[in-house]
Amino acid sequence: MSGDCDPSQLSAPKSKIREGLHTLTPFSRGQRTGDIIAASCLLPSAFPGEWRQIKLGWLISVKHGWKFKSEFFMEEGSGKPIVINIGNFKYNGGFRFNETNVKEYSGEYPAEYEMLPGDILLILTCQTEGGEILGIPGIIPNDGKVYLHNQRLGKIIVKNDSFVDLKFLYWLFLTSNLNQQLVGSASGTKIVHTAPSRIENCVIALPPLPEQKAIAAVLSSLDEKIDLLHRQNKTLEAMAETLFHHLFIEEAQEDWTEGTLGDEFDFTMGQSPSSSSFNEEGIGVPMFQGNADFGFRFPKERVYTTKPKKFAKQFDTLISVRASVGAQNMAYKECCIGRGVAAFKYKKNIHFYTYTYFKLRSFMKEIKKFNDEGTVFGSISKLDFEVLSVTIPPNELIEKYEQEASPVNNKVIANCEQIQTLEKLRDALLPKLMSGEVRVAFDGGINMEAA
Repeated sequence: MSGDCDPSQLSAPKSKIREGLHTLTPFSRGQRTGDIIAASCLLPSAFPGEWRQIKLGWLISVKHGWKFKSEFFMEEGSGKPIVINIGNFKYNGGFRFNETNVKEYSGEYPAEYEMLPGDILLILTCQTEGGEILGIPGIIPNDGKVYLHNQRLGKIIVKNDSFVDLKFLYWLFLTSNLNQQLVGSASGTKIVHTAPSRIENCVIALPPLPEQKAIAAVLSSLDEKIDLLHRQNKTLEAMAETLFHHLFIEEAQEDWTEGTLGDEFDFTMGQSPSSSSFNEEGIGVPMFQGNADFGFRFPKERVYTTKPKKFAKQFDTLISVRASVGAQNMAYKECCIGRGVAAFKYKKNIHFYTYTYFKLRSFMKEIKKFNDEGTVFGSISKLDFEVLSVTIPPNELIEKYEQEASPVNNKVIANCEQIQTLEKLRDALLPKLMSGEVRVAFDGGINMEAA
């Protein structure tokens, strides 16, 4: 196969290396064909002249992880090494240790499965037949913790760093073309598996090393800015929550009014439209069914409906009310809410959305108890919300909180808007940079000329 060339052939004419290539058909991550997809047909039909088609196996090897014994697993907090699981990955790349269940390990293990900062792990197993997360990469953080290479994950080992850049490989594994090669050669039906040999057999279009580094630098700079904004948002939310706790819990007075949640807030229980009205083309209004749609602060727009039944207004607080109960978000704009979501606003002033958001957050432990209700899965009803006991502070104290906390909360909202813009830019640039449609100057600038 023409892609089965070694690094010494990287200077060969492109026409010779690409002999027999087919035109690219567009794919998305996880789109499975049922047959093994020829790797070459997933490459761009016209990549730049100085780029070369090459098998990954000439550049890297992929190493299987070790099966750690479950009897030595511990909850996070002991300071022991952390065993990385598939659930610790963000499914658009990277890790989310702060948001997922982390297991530490107290047993002995081979030293070769201890990771170093900057190492890259790949997901080798996907529990959906589409294989959307096969090959998703994560970079080991430099945070002073010890991380362990678990089974069902593959470690990238670069054979020669004079030909390929490790950070470039991270972004390469986020492309739909590479995912499709892995899906096309995967084994299994409902649970899909890839393997080191199948990864090494994938064919890529490889830019010269300086351009690889420039591509990685552009995409990584966007990711670093996104990460900075996420970290800033967590700090800002902690500030608003701390102020809420001080004013309404630590300084609570015995003469404050006792009431119910329904006394303080108006709320709407969602109702799902007919599925025949659903689309993913942005026709109608965005619709959210439950916590699967929720993000850090705002839900992700995935499904739209032309026949909405129940609405949430801009900046209403959203709570998931079914399987699982108690996830919290905020409506970025008017939207349709399905039966898995309820929307809340403050009765006396709909603009007091900051107080609403953090008051409901303070009740999450009580609300989440309803996860144990129901015959099959947890749920909370309108009546359950209406009778939930609350302490109602004086109006002037609520106004004081809004004056002090709203600027902080609005900064979180502005950051979320910027994150969304940067993510769209990053996701739009990724396939263009990796195909050569958009070129990166080696000083880090972007040349928008098509290759």
